[in-house]
Amino acid sequence: MLQIVAPWWVVAVVPFIVFLIRPGRASHAFWTGFAAIAVLWMAYGFYLHFISDGAMSDRIAGIFSLPNGIILLLVSALVGGLTGGLAALSGQLVRRTFVSAPPKSVSL
Repeated sequence: MLQIVAPWWVVAVVPFIVFLIRPGRASHAFWTGFAAIAVLWMAYGFYLHFISDGAMSDRIAGIFSLPNGIILLLVSALVGGLTGGLAALSGQLVRRTFVSAPPKSVSL
């Protein structure tokens, strides 16, 4: 919802904050952020592609010398996914830096 009124890079803020608060593994944080943003951008891109009958995405793909608009949607999903994944990973690593792990109990 923030992306409607904010710049494109706001998609990096949400995964960062989520994994700053939520504990977990670094690999899980990256792949969750990657998948969330990639699927979001892909779905919205396909929506725009189909309501314009491919005219808009095909023209933009021509600017980047891509063969068609579907390839453009895949590339944009990859870029968005990397942005979300790296933001989530950064949030997880910042959390790990400032929040100490709970002490392990010793059982006898």
